[in-house]
Amino acid sequence: MKFLLLIHNNAEAIKQFTEQQLFEMSGGPAGIAATARELLTSGELVSVLRLNDPGEEKDVQLVAGTPVISDRPLLETKEFLAGAMILNCASVERALEIAALIPLAEFRRVELREINQDHDEFVAQLAFIEGAGEA
Repeated sequence: MKFLLLIHNNAEAIKQFTEQQLFEMSGGPAGIAATARELLTSGELVSVLRLNDPGEEKDVQLVAGTPVISDRPLLETKEFLAGAMILNCASVERALEIAALIPLAEFRRVELREINQDHDEFVAQLAFIEGAGEA
């Protein structure tokens, strides 16, 4: 089973901590690296994504068939998507265990969503559709 962990951040929540406190709570680079190595070795960690903070993004929307690109700020919000991980686990319970290992999860929301179609499945479906169209 594949899962997407959406890691949310709240800038206000982390302002209460010093850089040293954040470093200690996360287990530091060595702790994070050890956990990542373990999950990579087990095949459970597929990918990690870290996103820019809000305000650095671009929006694209089709308006009357024409792409309109905007760099306007997001709506006022305290919480934003900071990054994501793709997991390949035997069960939802195991994925939840891994979600609990996310550094600083005590004040960052981590959302677990099952992936119902991944890249390989999408490409296989496209090949099937293209093959069926030629028949």
